[in-house]
Amino acid sequence: MKEDEALLLADKVAQQYQLFLGLDTLPRLILQNLYARQQSLSKKTETIKIGLLDEYRFTGKIIISLEKNERCVRIEGIRSENDELYIIPDNLNNTEQSLQQLLERITTYGKDRNVQLLQLIDLNLLSSKGAYDEKKIFETLKERYDECIAYKRSMIVYDLDSLVGVNRSESESSMGTSVSSSVVNQSIYTYVVSRFREAKLEASQANKNEVNERWAIAVSRDQFLLKKFTSDVNFTLTDDQVEEQEKEKRRSTVPIFCAKCRDNYLETENKMSACTYHDGFVYDNLSDGLERCFPSTAIQILNREESLPPPDAAQKDQVDRRKIRFKYICCSATLQVGSGHNGCKKGEHNFGDEDEKKRHAEMKKKDLIIKWENVCFYSDDNLDAYNELMDSRGDPSLVL
Repeated sequence: MKEDEALLLADKVAQQYQLFLGLDTLPRLILQNLYARQQSLSKKTETIKIGLLDEYRFTGKIIISLEKNERCVRIEGIRSENDELYIIPDNLNNTEQSLQQLLERITTYGKDRNVQLLQLIDLNLLSSKGAYDEKKIFETLKERYDECIAYKRSMIVYDLDSLVGVNRSESESSMGTSVSSSVVNQSIYTYVVSRFREAKLEASQANKNEVNERWAIAVSRDQFLLKKFTSDVNFTLTDDQVEEQEKEKRRSTVPIFCAKCRDNYLETENKMSACTYHDGFVYDNLSDGLERCFPSTAIQILNREESLPPPDAAQKDQVDRRKIRFKYICCSATLQVGSGHNGCKKGEHNFGDEDEKKRHAEMKKKDLIIKWENVCFYSDDNLDAYNELMDSRGDPSLVL
């Protein structure tokens, strides 16, 4: 008898005795995965690399991420030499794209630990029990949890996406569009967090059949929900997650200098319209050749002139004119000492792509300002505007 024929026969028997795991029987789920593997272009046999075998020490807690950028299983283990918690990772197979496709893996875990009861808690379970109001929902959840702990070795699986859900909202402000996320069913979420924390394995190895093992598995594909749940149940982080957490902390606490507006900002607050700046060089409006220069150079010139002895009364008007002779090519605004660097444009702080911004963060302020002013000085748009201005100065028809 072929494998698929045996599974079809087992599926009929399971349906006859109403042995369902979620919406389907276990043989039907295994059969679906078998078909998926057979249709896979790679034709490569996929296996579970990490099992729940006795070569490891476990806490009884597992989180499975179906998020597209981080599809993996994270099993919490205990180091024998120092009792330190750590994560045993295992990547998901290509055919494991949903919770239903994960159940074959999960039942393999149950077989490794010789569990007596495997329980799936999801929206389908609540619907099948007619649990639509809060009272009935918690009665069903408690009933299933009590059934699990009545066995010495049990495994309970929580589908966070269907049980809890995530609500996202967008809001518009002067800083741009911001997206906020929140848990939909907070009471169910709190209950699942509490029960997940209670997962544990007894350390005694005298008689493995008498050891109590309460396994808990949480599954989600939502990045926000995974991150929040991991934190709320105090689940151990991987090295990559610890590094990412440190990066996030730096992004929200370490100020970064912006060369465009000459102010400091936090990376987490860097959104559109957060920075007001000029993106052009300045020119001397009183010179015959409309001499161009960097804004920082113009400020140095004005500061030096300001330090000179006070002019005669007859020269005061001429000196006052010279103080406002530098204009921005981008908007014709006047550059004045002490007026700040608020400009005619609004956008994000700093310039360049993400890799360039990271390099900019390591540069000295002076060097970064020079780099930005060079970008503005040699901009094609600014050069075109400057040439138009030069042409207009030589056109008598534009003189009133």
